[in-house]
Amino acid sequence: MKFYKKGDRIPARAQQIWLILTAHAVLKPDGIYEEDSGWSGWGKGLISYGDLAVLMGMDKRAAVTLSKHLGVIGYYCKQEGLPPLNVIAVNDETGEPGFGVVETSGFEKDQMSVWDARWFSYRPPTIRALRAVYDEHFASSN
Repeated sequence: MKFYKKGDRIPARAQQIWLILTAHAVLKPDGIYEEDSGWSGWGKGLISYGDLAVLMGMDKRAAVTLSKHLGVIGYYCKQEGLPPLNVIAVNDETGEPGFGVVETSGFEKDQMSVWDARWFSYRPPTIRALRAVYDEHFASSN
């Protein structure tokens, strides 16, 4: 059994984020925030970057490092004709996606599309597929 861990490359962590975001999109937690519950207080189906980092086994402050990971997910969704799953991850202070978020119809409309999608009927992307997206959109910008 393999586990996600510190030191995993961006495509592997992006796959982990996919699993967390699809759960939030489908289960649509009610937005009631409880310390250490893993559910952000921003409303149904949203998760803050800080809470996402915590669910990934990181310190909440690691949230600032997740933009490329979320970008990989956004571009993968765009490539596959899916709503951009990354738009349900939001800034801890504003409750909105951060600068540079991959979107198709504006983040509010995209969030509605994400919540309407049948995420559990899709197979999660492989690390290889996410690596190809990373290489296309981010690898040259390192």
